[in-house]
Amino acid sequence: MKAPLFSLLVLFTASSVRTEDAALLAAEQARGILTGSGVQWTVTVSGNKSAKFVATSQGGKIFAEVIEPADATGRRYLADSGGDMWFWKPGLSRPVSVSKRQRLSGDAAIGDIASTSYVDGYKVTGQEDGEVNGEAATIYTMEANSLGDTYAKIKYWVTKSGPLGKRSEFYAKSGNLVRSSTMEYGNKADGKPFLSKMVVVDGGNTITLAFSDVKLGNFPANLFTRENLGGPKNTGPKR
Repeated sequence: MKAPLFSLLVLFTASSVRTEDAALLAAEQARGILTGSGVQWTVTVSGNKSAKFVATSQGGKIFAEVIEPADATGRRYLADSGGDMWFWKPGLSRPVSVSKRQRLSGDAAIGDIASTSYVDGYKVTGQEDGEVNGEAATIYTMEANSLGDTYAKIKYWVTKSGPLGKRSEFYAKSGNLVRSSTMEYGNKADGKPFLSKMVVVDGGNTITLAFSDVKLGNFPANLFTRENLGGPKNTGPKR
């Protein structure tokens, strides 16, 4: 269960915007980052592991709770854009911290692709014309702002029509390609295309995240607190 939850948990944990590139910002919004409001999804995971959970993102934080499989129901995760992550499951007296090393080891490393906001923590160092799946695209080259960022370099394909982020590649400091992801946008939010599928390839492993039941709204602030992990929750948006 670790890999699927990490994959989504950090998906929307973005904070301040560090680019004025309108196409890049629009692509991030369609991925569920920087939407201007909270976002909630039901996510179905398939691949070498299967799961289903509900994730809610707002203000650079994300809360996720497992609903399938039965032996993992009720597990909860909380992450923020500063890199902190917490985990709780029935039977634990309090939430436990998840270290960066744990998040990047084994299958959990897949989640780090989904965690990355391409306008926070990375700077655009180049762009060129290209294509992705036959569509004209801008290929952004982005480099980490600090040694603490997970990847030294990212390449990000954003379609000129949309614009939508369709592919990402993640590179180590050595220059080697570590892993990649592709995205699809079959959902709608506020009448605009919204993320519906993410396929993460990490070596010989492929994990697919399918997003459904998209809800935008303002969610209770206490949902995104460590204290909430082991207590009652209210995940409905405020009206």
